[in-house]
Amino acid sequence: MNGVEVAIYPAGKGINVARVIKELGEDICVAGIIHEHNYAQFTHYLDSLGIASHFCVIPGVTRINVTLLESANRQTTHINSLQQSVPSSVEDDLRAYFRAHLKQGDLCIGTGSLPEGISSDFYFNLVKICTDVGAETMLDTTGEALRMGVRSKPVMVKPNLVELEDLFNEKVQGVHHIALKGKRLVDMGIQYVFISLGSDGMIAIHENDCLLCSVPPVRAVDTVGCGDALVGGLAAAYCRSFSFTEMCRMAVASGTSKSLHAGPSIVTRDEVWQLMEEVTIKSV
Repeated sequence: MNGVEVAIYPAGKGINVARVIKELGEDICVAGIIHEHNYAQFTHYLDSLGIASHFCVIPGVTRINVTLLESANRQTTHINSLQQSVPSSVEDDLRAYFRAHLKQGDLCIGTGSLPEGISSDFYFNLVKICTDVGAETMLDTTGEALRMGVRSKPVMVKPNLVELEDLFNEKVQGVHHIALKGKRLVDMGIQYVFISLGSDGMIAIHENDCLLCSVPPVRAVDTVGCGDALVGGLAAAYCRSFSFTEMCRMAVASGTSKSLHAGPSIVTRDEVWQLMEEVTIKSV
């Protein structure tokens, strides 16, 4: 094919979320695992955005995920390479870093699936570390890591519908059924539950409030990373002590802003503020 536009971005869920949080005006540090071949590339990218970072460096090359956007038929195709196993010692290094650097009042966001070599209770233990120092946690993961993570009662969780169904091992259909499952997580001791529904918006539950938050009517350009942008909006709003409703508005507006731009995690602050006025919220 001739004339195909190509762009390469250092990305990953943690980086995507961090970029949105920074764009919305909050300081953030990315902590995680990076392969030595890509260390300079990723740290330079984060430095250029004013985002601090701490990586455990391991041998090898970071995987490449390809997204094909076909504008003619508005189709998106994902090609994801396999994730390499990581040395188990990395887990101890990361836990030591969090114990040494997290402090009271911090918000720690555990996002992304866990690579082979990292135990499925990693996020469970991370939440415990945060609780011990008075930091708060938000969890956005999948599979066994999510099943174990919710047992440690993070402040916030953000499953999508597929992850919610996997968590409860049953098909979940309809707004009220989704809300019922979300309420079960609140009853377990999780303060905020946000269930992302893609173009259908989000269902949010906190205490006795259950809200259906609808996406503003826009013509999406690229939906890759919209869920990460939603998480970034939630985190920024929570750090500013927004009300529950305004947290939801900023989250959905952030995800919507991302959909208007090609490339992962790209939002603009002014656009988010404008879109917040267009988010429709009603009680369920």
